[in-house]
Amino acid sequence: MAKQKGSDILLKAISLVLSFSLWIYIINVENPIKTMKVYNVPVRLENLENIGEQNLALLPNQDVMITLTVKGPASEVYRSVASNFRVVANLDDVALKAGANEVPIEITSYPSDIDVTPSSNVKAVIYLDDYLEREVSIVSQYDATAAEGHFIAGVTFNPSSATVKGPAEYVNRVTALAAKGGRGDLENNYKEIVSLVPIDENGNEVNHVIITPLYVEVNVEVFRAKTVPLVIDTSGEIGAGFELLTSSIAPGEMLIAGPDNLLEQVNEIKTAEFNLASLTDTTDVILNLLIPNGIISINNGSTATVTFEVRAYETKTLSKNLSVLGLTEGLTAEFSSDTVEVVVSGPQSALETVTEGNITVEIDLADLVAGEYKLKPVIGLPENIGQVSVTPEEITVTISNENEVPPGDEPPQENPIDNETP
Repeated sequence: MAKQKGSDILLKAISLVLSFSLWIYIINVENPIKTMKVYNVPVRLENLENIGEQNLALLPNQDVMITLTVKGPASEVYRSVASNFRVVANLDDVALKAGANEVPIEITSYPSDIDVTPSSNVKAVIYLDDYLEREVSIVSQYDATAAEGHFIAGVTFNPSSATVKGPAEYVNRVTALAAKGGRGDLENNYKEIVSLVPIDENGNEVNHVIITPLYVEVNVEVFRAKTVPLVIDTSGEIGAGFELLTSSIAPGEMLIAGPDNLLEQVNEIKTAEFNLASLTDTTDVILNLLIPNGIISINNGSTATVTFEVRAYETKTLSKNLSVLGLTEGLTAEFSSDTVEVVVSGPQSALETVTEGNITVEIDLADLVAGEYKLKPVIGLPENIGQVSVTPEEITVTISNENEVPPGDEPPQENPIDNETP
């Protein structure tokens, strides 16, 4: 069995040697004419400016190649590779269009023993798109940070836009030009030159376009910052019967920034004016903040919440004896009531201090003669205390002459007859 296997291997080896020898003989001795295809022969494009002159653009990522059919002695044909050939497509005076274009080629260099005539009608295919130029805005992807106590007021670019050029398919993908870079711990205005990157709507970079100009100047404006209090601005007075206990504002302060000459003049931020006359209860009011022109609110706040704590006046009842004024000498007066009940109102703190001793209830009888009168007492109250009611509202006053004898009280008169002398 082993001898049989060895014999088979030997026969195969001999057959291979004989076949190779026969091939060498045919190629080198007989050398017949053969035809063969050479694949992936690169095509060099010339006079590309003709593409732009027709308002077109060459699409990227295309390797222009052709397949050549060559004829010649077998020994030469079988040694032919793509690099043995130089193929040119001259675009001068060729009418072009967007899409696929078949353009004629010229084989300018090839092995001398090879016939390339079978490939004379081969054409190269190139893909073109409409050429487009579009003005696109610059957006900031520049990371500028301020030092402590300072604020980045803004980042601007000069110019603020640039032109994007190239195949329409790619130019139309560009939604913005990103200016990328960064600088930290800035205390003063800063300038730098940065390059632009075309990006699509998702922020991805778009290739195969040309940007003019490619570089722009970035300008970073830096302001000093400080904290100032917020102040409530009010007008008018709270309505009758109510007292304003407290007013507070939240937040109580604001971090602002601005040019030094303006920032030095701002020591507080006021709210828009609020009229207290409209208050009848504890209320939260959102008021606009009057931020001066040129000053920036760093936290972007433009309003504040103001709380007004309001309480209705309380009441208190006091009993007070009448004080009589101006009664003419020789006259007497009698009153339907010697005391008056006075109901007063006011802020709790003020009302607590009010007693019968610091109010007056007076009735003025000046210039009045004997007779009966209905008079209203005059009430005197401390400051911040209001009168609610007086009971009784009117007092009946009877004024009499001290020397006048009331009817029926006259002494008996003597009978004149009884006084006569007998």
